[in-house]
Amino acid sequence: MEAKKFCENIRKYKDDLYIMALAILKNGTDAEDAVGNAILKAYENMGQISSFHKFKPWMLTITKNEALKLKKKRLYLPGDEVVQSLSQPVEVHYDELWDVLQQIKEEYRLVLVSFYYEGLSIRDISDVLDIPVGTVKSRLSRGKAELREALERGRRND
Repeated sequence: MEAKKFCENIRKYKDDLYIMALAILKNGTDAEDAVGNAILKAYENMGQISSFHKFKPWMLTITKNEALKLKKKRLYLPGDEVVQSLSQPVEVHYDELWDVLQQIKEEYRLVLVSFYYEGLSIRDISDVLDIPVGTVKSRLSRGKAELREALERGRRND
């Protein structure tokens, strides 16, 4: 793949990469760092990708790995989440469903985000997350059930 085509594809999928990283890290700044690291790593290895239709799953896999690597490096002290929430910039776009998704176990959240936000097929999710197709299907089912329960809890609390 040539550099020009690589850059076009990155522009096309940059939001998808960010959503994947944000689903793992739950922090916009860290998600941006993970995406930046993924793009650099992919650029260095762009000779490995031969087909345009495999670019998105390939980039999402790299982004997922970089986000998980960054997550392992992070060290939070008690009370950091309070400081973090105060230091976060106010976002113009508010998505209540995204907030509810953050309450769900990561293994289910990644499958739900990949399927509904990224529009990936079950086969592509299997490739990106490096899990069997059957596991993707069961996590998708369990994730939907957890999402439904979380939404119902939210309605009861209102």
